Amino acid sequence: MPRPLNPQVLPLKQSGIRAASERCRREGGINLGQGVCDIETPELIRSAATTAIEGNRNMYSACEGAPALRQKIAEKIASFNLIDVTPNNVLVTHGSTGAFVCALKTLFQPGDEVIVFEPFYGYHKGLLNLFDIQVKSAQINLTDLSIDLDEVGKTITDKTRAILICTPNNPTGKVYSKEELTALGQLAKKHDLWIITDEIYEYITYPGHEHVSLASLEDFKDRTLTISGFSKTYNMTGWRLGYVSGPAEVIAKMGLVQDLLYVCPTTPLQHAVLAAFDLPESYYRNMREAFLKKRDHMVSVLQQLGFQVCVPQGAYYIMADFSTLGFENDQVAADTLFEKAKVATVTGRSFYINPADGANSLRFCYALTEAKVNQALESLMSCALHDVVS
Repeated sequence: MPRPLNPQVLPLKQSGIRAASERCRREGGINLGQGVCDIETPELIRSAATTAIEGNRNMYSACEGAPALRQKIAEKIASFNLIDVTPNNVLVTHGSTGAFVCALKTLFQPGDEVIVFEPFYGYHKGLLNLFDIQVKSAQINLTDLSIDLDEVGKTITDKTRAILICTPNNPTGKVYSKEELTALGQLAKKHDLWIITDEIYEYITYPGHEHVSLASLEDFKDRTLTISGFSKTYNMTGWRLGYVSGPAEVIAKMGLVQDLLYVCPTTPLQHAVLAAFDLPESYYRNMREAFLKKRDHMVSVLQQLGFQVCVPQGAYYIMADFSTLGFENDQVAADTLFEKAKVATVTGRSFYINPADGANSLRFCYALTEAKVNQALESLMSCALHDVVS
């Protein structure tokens, strides 16, 4: 190699999430690792995609996204998230990840610090590191999914620029309460910090828990970027369409960043996803009920197998502690489950700064069809984990 690579990419390696999927692809198995979601995209949306392509909606859109889609998103944010916005506050992006990338490039400089809650979504940390933004962490208690606000306050330094919140949370299933979000907003206001909320799972909450957008509370809207998208709600992870709302001047700059990085989001799919706004309320209710059924079944089976589980409040992930099962560490546990049951999971270390902190846990995902989830759980039951370890 004639020249060295950029030092920022040298530490990059395949994520635990991607590794689980790749192993399934190579060797066969059921993927309870990555949130790929093999449930069908609603026919209404698929038909709209065909119509958009056949109608030659294939030219570049505005870098901010198609105007009609930005209008619909603004209306949804106002009615569902209770945040008063206009299309000038909305940017359509290449998935919620594209929104996060544009936010990082717009808000921060190398050496700045961002506080995340641990265990965290690994791609958040990976992108922060790639942009040379320092990651500080506060803990989510896996016993009851609580957070310690005093710990968050003590984590703030003169280099801290933002707090990053994922709610409903990947990987724990935590849904942040109105009281928690208000306290975090007040803390950000006190220290003049940005807040970035990843709300991609906003429609997937379970009884007793309600999704609340931090930007809808008090006067936090002017310091908050609210990220969401279509991937999880409508089973279209491969479409790569997301969006972000925030102060108009920040959104304008993020649009210019997106123009340089991607030019624009995929045009025909932007026109197609407009159909999602015509789905009835029953669609969302049925989706929540289906995920609730799978959640309860998975929690029950994992507990029977000896895992310690805190029941998820939202999203479709479970962080499960296998301490009593006797596996040496998370990698051994993940390898054993795949070799004996052909079920892929994600190692706990994937969600912590210090890998040792995740050494006794695995993440399970139940985004697949009910039949596949049931098949995976039956396979885990049949392999008798206690006997495997001993």
